[in-house]
Amino acid sequence: MRIPISRLPLKGMFAIVARLPQYVRLSFRLMYDLRVPWHLKAVYAGILVYVVSPFDLIPEAILPPLGFVEDIVIYLVGLHNLVKFSPTEVVKEHAEKLARKSDTKSGPSA
Repeated sequence: MRIPISRLPLKGMFAIVARLPQYVRLSFRLMYDLRVPWHLKAVYAGILVYVVSPFDLIPEAILPPLGFVEDIVIYLVGLHNLVKFSPTEVVKEHAEKLARKSDTKSGPSA
C-alpha cells in the first residue's frame, strides 16, 4: 500500500524548505528596512549569531542529527517571528518586490 505524498505529515516541512531562499531574501530586506522595529532585528541577529556559533544547546559533536535539527528549528522560529511581527505593509511590499524580481528572472528572455 502506497501513501500519497499529500498525506505525509512532513508535507508542510517540504513546502517551507522549498521556499526557504525566498524567506531568507525577505529577512535580509527586512533587516535593512528602517520601518521594522529594532528589537525584532536584534532578536533575529542574535539567532543568526547563535546558529553560526560553535556553542549549542545540543552540541553537534555529541548528537549530530539533533544538534543540526536544533539549529535549523531555532533559525526557522526566528525567521518566522521576524516576518510575523514586522509591520504587515512592509512585509507585503518587500514580498511583492521579490516576487516581481523572480518573475522577471524566470520570464522569457529576448
